[in-house]
Amino acid sequence: MKRREFLVVVLILLILSNTATLLLTRFLFSPALEMTRGENEAGLFWEVWDLIQNKYFQPVQEEKLVRGSIEGMLRALDDPYTIYLDSDSLRELLIYTTGSFSGIGVEITGGEDEVLVLRVIAESPAQRAGLLPGDRIVRVGERNIEGMAVDEVARLLRGPGGTAVDVSIRRVGEAEPITLSIIREEIERETVFPRLLDDSIGYLQITGFDQKTGKDFAAALARLEREGLSGLILDLRDNPGGIVEEAIEVGKIIVPAGEITRVVDRNGNVRERYMSHAQPRDYPIVVLINQYSASAAEIIAGALQDNGNATLVGTPSYGKATVQHLQYLSDGGGLRYTIAKYLTPAGHDLHENGLQPDVMVELPSEYYLQYRPIPRNLERGDTGEKVLLLQEMLIFLGYPMEKTGVFDSRTAEALLRFQREEGLPLNGSLDITTRERLRSALSEQARRADSQLLAAEELLK
Repeated sequence: MKRREFLVVVLILLILSNTATLLLTRFLFSPALEMTRGENEAGLFWEVWDLIQNKYFQPVQEEKLVRGSIEGMLRALDDPYTIYLDSDSLRELLIYTTGSFSGIGVEITGGEDEVLVLRVIAESPAQRAGLLPGDRIVRVGERNIEGMAVDEVARLLRGPGGTAVDVSIRRVGEAEPITLSIIREEIERETVFPRLLDDSIGYLQITGFDQKTGKDFAAALARLEREGLSGLILDLRDNPGGIVEEAIEVGKIIVPAGEITRVVDRNGNVRERYMSHAQPRDYPIVVLINQYSASAAEIIAGALQDNGNATLVGTPSYGKATVQHLQYLSDGGGLRYTIAKYLTPAGHDLHENGLQPDVMVELPSEYYLQYRPIPRNLERGDTGEKVLLLQEMLIFLGYPMEKTGVFDSRTAEALLRFQREEGLPLNGSLDITTRERLRSALSEQARRADSQLLAAEELLK
């Protein structure tokens, strides 16, 4: 149960992000196919269609039958990556694959019936307006967003560039809500995050592959090399993939001269080979993968592993290496369907198999506590799963107690001790200030408990 919510989020991102095609970002327009009344199995379809249309006990809208037929046809393929997208879903998908959208420039997170600002993008309208991480959004425009899903709030925050949106927030230390009027702009989503660790070890995380990832990766790696890195950790964990063309651009930089990947069709024929002409780096490379590394991320990790230029550390990857083509349809939606699959340079079929790390390292289960919503509205004497979660969080942060699922005196003492050490009001309550500080502390503790990153650092040292 501890990983289920995180797994759901990653799977949603996986389905949204993997729109790679042989033409990749170039979508072909063609008229929708018309069904004809033949004498084969299609004739059976029309036989049933006519019976429903003419003899069912009540009228049925033709649009409903068409959509139902499409959904049933795609379900029969047993392929989660072949899906019909209505116009709204298609817009959402394009936001993830292009890496840009019109909005205010924040990342938000939800849980416990609240929506918090997780990150404010630099030089965005949100930053200029004064939004801060930890602010709790309570209203967007005229809509009270209490109890609203995070993706619904995200849609309210997005809109055409140049339009204004009023965002009301609750902020730590402020008695009354603050309302900010923010002008939306085109926002570029970041996917590459570099930093230099101890012992001059370069760390470069790629969270997905969109239309800027290749360029951003080249700049980030060049910066780390100028700073004199002694080794590189390439973190592809929790990376659901994205535009494969951008992964190829990354491969052309980091994979030594040779094949990056090949595309094979339904008959096993090679339709395309992608090559690198790069010189091997003069420093060791470790690639971090886990069960949520998929698609384009697996292509890069597999190429580096097959070329013997890197050591893979972590857990087996997801195993998604099929190619999808996106076809626009006449109703404004689209059909994303599988047309081929990728193999590694050594010919390994990753689909449903994944990559096996060279060094297997599991993360502690407590690592995933940072992704769980912080409980609220708990009082002395309360019992249940929320109390048990709070106890697990406090134990992870160094406040030992027995996990009872009861908000007892030991739990209350641990919470007060946390507030005292963080310089918070000693009220023993899970107020917004305490919950936000707990969230930050869990993230920091998770970084210290990141056994996979620690193993990578040891290998490079």
